[in-house]
Amino acid sequence: MRNFWLLVVTLLLPATGSAQSAGAPSPQPYRMWDAGGGVGFRFGETQDAVVSAGAWHAEVNRYWTAHLKTSIDVTTAGQTIYTGSTYDGRGYRQTSSLTGPAAFSGTLGYQFFDNVFVHPYVVGGVRMASASNTTQTWSSVPPYGVVSVQTQPSRLLARPLLGGGFKSYFGNGRAFMRSELLMAIDPHGPTHAVLQLGSGIDF
Repeated sequence: MRNFWLLVVTLLLPATGSAQSAGAPSPQPYRMWDAGGGVGFRFGETQDAVVSAGAWHAEVNRYWTAHLKTSIDVTTAGQTIYTGSTYDGRGYRQTSSLTGPAAFSGTLGYQFFDNVFVHPYVVGGVRMASASNTTQTWSSVPPYGVVSVQTQPSRLLARPLLGGGFKSYFGNGRAFMRSELLMAIDPHGPTHAVLQLGSGIDF
């Protein structure tokens, strides 16, 4: 837990760097799109069907003003979560939840400052993924083996997201790195911290 809070403090400290000239003319007030990708890491021992412990992600952002943006993010998922097991002396029953191969996020963000090296921002939205439950029953008496497999129809799971981060530009003013800390809220369970690191380009 101590290492996690050290990571949070490090992430929330603004990166240092020389600012771009505030008086330099710009051909347009802002670029309307950016795209990028990277990796994400979930902290905590508790599993989650929607938020993977580690995942790749790709995102596209649309800027409606120089500060307001909407984002679509695709994240690898496909994890299996074991949700319970029972034994009655004659058989063993285990239930698992299998998430679809991808999770999708939609967020609304606000980016601070103009013409600076580092842009802090805040975001809020939701991450969604489909998942289905499967219950397998094994016999512990002859004949041994799987007795039955029951699979429920897929259902849509959602996790509200809140967080923020920093968008740090390279020298050309278009390529950037992004560090982001999100809180993924499970309405029926714990809240997970997710660190996402990536890079991209404005266009």
